[in-house]
Amino acid sequence: MGYGVGGDGSTAPEGSSPVRLSHLRPGVPCVHVQGRLDHAAVPGFQHLVRGLLDAAPWAVVLDLRALTGLAPGAVAALVELARHAGEADIGLYLVAVDRPVARALAAGGVHRLFEIHRSAESALRAMSRRP
Repeated sequence: MGYGVGGDGSTAPEGSSPVRLSHLRPGVPCVHVQGRLDHAAVPGFQHLVRGLLDAAPWAVVLDLRALTGLAPGAVAALVELARHAGEADIGLYLVAVDRPVARALAAGGVHRLFEIHRSAESALRAMSRRP
């Protein structure tokens, strides 16, 4: 069972937020984003992921397959999270099946900061190859 995060970063009942947390395996939390990651959802999303990174897991997966829109502030949040993960030597993997996420990251000139996979299984395989 997952839980959502409100725009203020507070935990909200499942189904009330576009952001939900699960675990792919121990030490690998997965943040699922559904709908539009807009200015109202970005703070809660960023707070949740930053908290996960601060807990020092092996890796964090951001599942963006159900994302329908990405606000400009969301790209900046992803960049900040990628830098935070890099400084902590924690793998940060994106899962996306369509071009809008890659296009938004490329438009911001930051696409090289991310590993983008088409499935969570692909991200898990990449983690197993990580030195």
